[in-house]
Amino acid sequence: MKAGHLLWALLLMHSLWSIPTDGAIRNYYLGIQDMQWNYAPKGRNVITNQTLNNDTVASSFLKSGKNRIGSSYKKTVYKEYSDGTYTEEIAKPAWLGFLGPLLQAEVGDVILIHLKNFASRPYTIHPHGVFYEKDSEGSLYPDGSSGYLKADDSVPPGGSHVYNWSIPESHAPTEADPACLTWIYHSHVDAPRDIATGLIGPLITCKRGTLDGNSPPQRKDVDHNFFLLFSVIDENLSWHLDDNIATYCSDPASVDKEDGAFQDSNRMHAINGFVFGNLPELSMCAQKHVAWHLFGMGNEIDVHTAFFHGQMLSIRGHHTDVANIFPATFVTAEMVPQKSGTWLISCEVNSHLRSGMQAFYKVDSCSMDPPVDQLTGKVRQYFIQAHEIQWDYGPIGYDGRTGKSLREPGR
Repeated sequence: MKAGHLLWALLLMHSLWSIPTDGAIRNYYLGIQDMQWNYAPKGRNVITNQTLNNDTVASSFLKSGKNRIGSSYKKTVYKEYSDGTYTEEIAKPAWLGFLGPLLQAEVGDVILIHLKNFASRPYTIHPHGVFYEKDSEGSLYPDGSSGYLKADDSVPPGGSHVYNWSIPESHAPTEADPACLTWIYHSHVDAPRDIATGLIGPLITCKRGTLDGNSPPQRKDVDHNFFLLFSVIDENLSWHLDDNIATYCSDPASVDKEDGAFQDSNRMHAINGFVFGNLPELSMCAQKHVAWHLFGMGNEIDVHTAFFHGQMLSIRGHHTDVANIFPATFVTAEMVPQKSGTWLISCEVNSHLRSGMQAFYKVDSCSMDPPVDQLTGKVRQYFIQAHEIQWDYGPIGYDGRTGKSLREPGR
């Protein structure tokens, strides 16, 4: 046996021995790959059905030019393969965008991530919501560890590492939780830059008996399972910014990377890496059980209110049509859509809505009879008309706290 193969085998055996399991061992073969990504592959604002030439807001993000990158960027992403040869890629739903593949396991399971780095700089994979030892954390910081415990901290180009994660009872969904909880994984050499470059994906941990025996496993308790990342993706932080300027700007020498307008043009208000309604259609059947796994990453501008038009969500035992999402927060929502049609998903933060954080989802009847109207209450009518008025925000004319006039100079 070659020395390299022997080392790999020893590391794998250590991973298998380190944590006993009373569940399944779930192997995922992930490759880190560079790729070209288009935030608006349909080339228009799908929400308004306007071309970029007729949409000044969308074009400010999506049109390339002398000192503008446009809609396409080089990114680095996680891809899943069928085995350790990394030759056969496993397809994923188009609506996942540039997100990595879904990783899923039940309580009692072990997840083995066989990570190989095909990209041009060091990266890792770091999870939320699961148990791991120091050799499987995938996060680079001065933690005092050394030797093989540091191998997970930075996987170099051409390198590989086996990460061992598990879902013990201490990390299990509680009795009051949904059957599966929403988590994520991402690279953590330089987390903000790694994530902006594209290295992030969904992870769910489920109660025992939730997943079937298929490959990949499917949930038994829901009919549709969707994952959405709401994020203002800052391409200015990407490791590939210089490459993107050189590739897509017609006059790269004219680019001032410190210019505010240039930086704004590279902040993509995206859902799964798509803007202005370009997210491929999310389709589901009326009266079927739908799970929505929603998450956010980013900085202080990544405060999102995800509004699902036309239907109701159930989140933590409450009915709502809006989910609140913050950086590094994970929301598990459930829906049984009642009304067929094409509906909007949008972030209701004004600047995010205007800048393209919108997508469509479609509810089909699927030959189901419409629900029987069980309403037994009254019909309440309201007659409302819009009026223009003059409004005074300070009708009493003085500061109620200090007693000073609002017309006083300097106020």
